[in-house]
Amino acid sequence: MNIVIAGAGGVGFHIAKHLSEEKKDVAIIEKDVDKANFASERLDCLVVQGEATDVNVLKEAGCDKADMFIAVTDSDEVNMVSCFVAANNFNIEKKIVRLRNIQYTQSFSSFKNIGIDFIINPEIEAAKTIINTVNLGASTDVITFDIDIQMRGIHIDEDSLFKNKTISEIKTRVNKNFIISAIKREEGELIIPSGFIEVKEGDYLYVVAKSDTINDIVELAGKTKIRIKDIAIFGAGNIGLTIAKGLSGRKRNIKLIDKDYERCKKVASICKKAIVIHGDADDAELFEEENIGDFDVAITATDNEEINLLSAIYAKNLGVKRSIALADKANYIAMSNKLNIDIVISPKLATVNSILRFIRKGKIVGVYSIFGGEAEALEFVVSNNSKIKNKKLKELDLPKGSLVVAINRNGESIIPDGNFTIKENDRAVIFTKKEHITQIEQII
Repeated sequence: MNIVIAGAGGVGFHIAKHLSEEKKDVAIIEKDVDKANFASERLDCLVVQGEATDVNVLKEAGCDKADMFIAVTDSDEVNMVSCFVAANNFNIEKKIVRLRNIQYTQSFSSFKNIGIDFIINPEIEAAKTIINTVNLGASTDVITFDIDIQMRGIHIDEDSLFKNKTISEIKTRVNKNFIISAIKREEGELIIPSGFIEVKEGDYLYVVAKSDTINDIVELAGKTKIRIKDIAIFGAGNIGLTIAKGLSGRKRNIKLIDKDYERCKKVASICKKAIVIHGDADDAELFEEENIGDFDVAITATDNEEINLLSAIYAKNLGVKRSIALADKANYIAMSNKLNIDIVISPKLATVNSILRFIRKGKIVGVYSIFGGEAEALEFVVSNNSKIKNKKLKELDLPKGSLVVAINRNGESIIPDGNFTIKENDRAVIFTKKEHITQIEQII
């Protein structure tokens, strides 16, 4: 597959890195000399320095033989125009555009007429992730599949029942059907575990189970389930407002706090079910005055990552049961567990996940990137010509670091063991390290 990406910022760089490591032919267009040089030095792909709206630059990048064009520059307008130029001058099958302006994304039908096949809005993606996480208890990272199976991220602290036990011992003690699909050690090592691997304090686990049992497993691992009624949201930008609208109802009390007085007035007229407060997320007195420590969840979604992290930490120290922070920097995400922040959501990674899902459409119906792209969970339908059809899981010649973690057959969700036989039309979820994705795509 030949892919041309316009923009070598955080999203463009991350997608190019991901796809080039899968041995796909990737080219990046970037007008900023420093960003272009940075990408050229670190990525195994063609980097063209120039304007993505210039047809000659597009041709130099390989648009004349490209299967896909992805526009993710920092400018919505450049993304739209570059996609329009690419659509009108080259025979590119799929065109993807990232747009931050929500008003643009609401006009998707008109964009189809100028050749845009898929629009992604990072703020909407991040908000949807947070809404889903809160609705499922806000205790852990959550990945929900189209089948009745969930994957939850769990940080192992000193009081966890899972600490210093092998996976076999944990499964015996818990006595529920689940799979630990991955372990990220505190020092950074990623393990696709066997039953003999011992779970240690500081580990971050991804657990897969049916929706009706996973909360019990999460609780046993050390995250007590809470009833979420009172929610404080810091930042009333597009993300904060979307979250407030998505979480209103269910007899919830929502406070939406922003430092911009005019924005507060506008948001109050839009989201009438929330209490809108003019205040700053780094104002300790405001936390005391509004009794933030008594809330069930604090969501810090301002446009300042450092303030988001500090406010989430402060809220937890005051007594908030769960804290969720918005951040994109990889080192901030990695530090979050040690900082007593329950969940960190990255708009950049949410955008990358959505784009990867679109790229892999076909027999693969879902893609979920985790650990900063080090691994993926692929949800797919077993076809008639699949190499894994009619084979037991223990007979599959999967690359090391790959694991089938869930199956749905005729509407029934199953956590399989090694003796389970895969059939045509099964809907399956496989967990794999990024270096094996191309091989997995060929097998399934």
